[in-house]
Amino acid sequence: MMMLEPFETTQFDLVKGDKVHIAGHRFGHNQEGELDVWIESNNKGKRFVSQLKVQGAARPVRTEVYTTACYILREKATGRYYFLDQNACGFWLHSDAFFGAKNFVGNESASIQNWLTLAIPFDDQSAASN
Repeated sequence: MMMLEPFETTQFDLVKGDKVHIAGHRFGHNQEGELDVWIESNNKGKRFVSQLKVQGAARPVRTEVYTTACYILREKATGRYYFLDQNACGFWLHSDAFFGAKNFVGNESASIQNWLTLAIPFDDQSAASN
């Protein structure tokens, strides 16, 4: 029987606001730039949108799929940002690379929803991270 990995609510803070700027974002083969990630809302739902800047030059805007809800999380130990979205299948946790995601369903999904309801958002005005 496969064991599902639990979502560690104590690992994260819920970020207040719908946009973060990540300075020193590492990507590719030892490349570094700045990454802006924000939540876009319209009649189709909500989704994460991101744009990478390398040496001041903006790369094309990247859009994720529309979902029911989007949340920006900050890992307490490292200050790294994670991105949580919800759809009919449960919750999906993405790293700042938006490549590969962990899915949480069933009781774990209910636990996450409860945590989100009770969480006091972390006010990170500078929104800068490693």
